[in-house]
Amino acid sequence: MSFSGDTKSALAQESIQKSCCLTACLAGMLHFSPISAENVLTFKTDSREVFDMFSHALSAVADVQAEMKRAGAAYKTELSGENFERIRHLTVKADGDETITRFFSCRKCDNMFFRGAFLASGFVNPPDKPGRIELSTVDADVACDSATALTRHFRLPKLSVRRGNQIIYYRDTESIEYFLSYIGANKAAFAIINAQMLKEKTNEVNRKKNCDIANITKSITASGIYIEAIQCLMESGDFDKLPPELKQTAKLRMENDTLTLAELAALENPPISKSQVSKRLQKIYSLYQSLRQAE
Repeated sequence: MSFSGDTKSALAQESIQKSCCLTACLAGMLHFSPISAENVLTFKTDSREVFDMFSHALSAVADVQAEMKRAGAAYKTELSGENFERIRHLTVKADGDETITRFFSCRKCDNMFFRGAFLASGFVNPPDKPGRIELSTVDADVACDSATALTRHFRLPKLSVRRGNQIIYYRDTESIEYFLSYIGANKAAFAIINAQMLKEKTNEVNRKKNCDIANITKSITASGIYIEAIQCLMESGDFDKLPPELKQTAKLRMENDTLTLAELAALENPPISKSQVSKRLQKIYSLYQSLRQAE
């Protein structure tokens, strides 16, 4: 099963103790399931655990028995007629107050409502993919109410339309982690947190590696210029005219073409500073240039 499917199955197996929270969870599942113009609500899921949880909530809250049908690999039920009338007060078609906040009776009810919404229509990308978590509903009012309700705990989610469905989604890792923890999917949240930490550590190592490579390349390029100058001075016999300290630095540069100036300075006898090595090499190069101009 997918990461999203595993997350739903794990959530569905967690019991909900308070009746108001179970009602809110069922309302979330119903609000995020399609209802036809003929008042037929269709609940469909790829997880047997989610279907069993839906059936339990439906029976406990509305005294309705869900008739399971198989649709390929999915589990499906349709509520119509008398059964639909029994759950009408749990859907967006309720009389009077039609906002989803009417189901938030205790401080945990809103969490359970969105758990139900996720079980019915949610999707979350696995930790190794770009971050994205979404809920899908056919009702624009439900999408707007849900987005507003989520801002009590999170930043405002993004909204879009896909094949006639209203999509509520987050793409930033922080909101995804918080949402999963909010609905009780702690294992999935930790998996995403760990993947993000690993990604950040890998990026840090790669940045350091690239920086080291760049520094080595820079050192090699710079040393190549000085080595060429030293070789020319040796071939022309002008190398012997250099003071002893410049000869020593020149020989160290020739023998250690990949070392940085700081590393080269540590090899001097006695050791000298990086800036002193740089000045000595500049003097050697200046002599080389002056000789070339005189030719």
